Amino acid sequence: MSLATIQALVVDLLRDDAGRVSTTERDRAIGLAVAQYSRDLPRAVVEDVVADGTAILPLPTAWVAGRSVVAALEYPIGRWPPILLDAVFVGVANTPAGQEIRLVSAIGPGQTVRVTIQIPHVLDATTDTLPSADHEPVASYAAGLLLDQLAALYATDGDSTIQADSVDHRAKSDIYRSLAKAARQRYFDALGIDPKRQRPAGVVVNLALPDSQGRDRLTHPERYR
Repeated sequence: MSLATIQALVVDLLRDDAGRVSTTERDRAIGLAVAQYSRDLPRAVVEDVVADGTAILPLPTAWVAGRSVVAALEYPIGRWPPILLDAVFVGVANTPAGQEIRLVSAIGPGQTVRVTIQIPHVLDATTDTLPSADHEPVASYAAGLLLDQLAALYATDGDSTIQADSVDHRAKSDIYRSLAKAARQRYFDALGIDPKRQRPAGVVVNLALPDSQGRDRLTHPERYR
């Protein structure tokens, strides 16, 4: 499905018979909807990179600076079940030259590491990385953004000195605001997302540390950690 089809879906959902939403505004809303979808369900890309003998791995070619996240590192590759490096041993650091993937310890030169990263989706005239089943929810989110704009437009539109006209515009604003909320909820329901959820800011790691006197801990000894 191309961008043109998503555009048509937004028009169908919006039903802007008065033509108050421009094509530029429509396309901007679609871009914002794709960005939201990329945050909720980012695109997973798997690439193999070759270690150079240091604790820094080359960035995958699909890496998007400031937007990509390392989801998994498999090393050595080809085992079953796959051997994945624990997240506490992997990090992405910012440097004057750009971002880099750092490990706690070096991997031998020439060794292959399988990197799974998460990157934003792309939707344009030639590329569409959205799953076909999620096109309609993304169009619904874009329509919700535009309906919010129409609600704001009618809330401030009209001559307040004419009472009937003022009441009519307030009613339209309320209707569009309600339709916008329903359109966004349609997006969340279709993707099974709780809009009130909170993303974790970090992870909890149980470090195998001794007590203050250097002895093993009584309630959770090292052999159980």
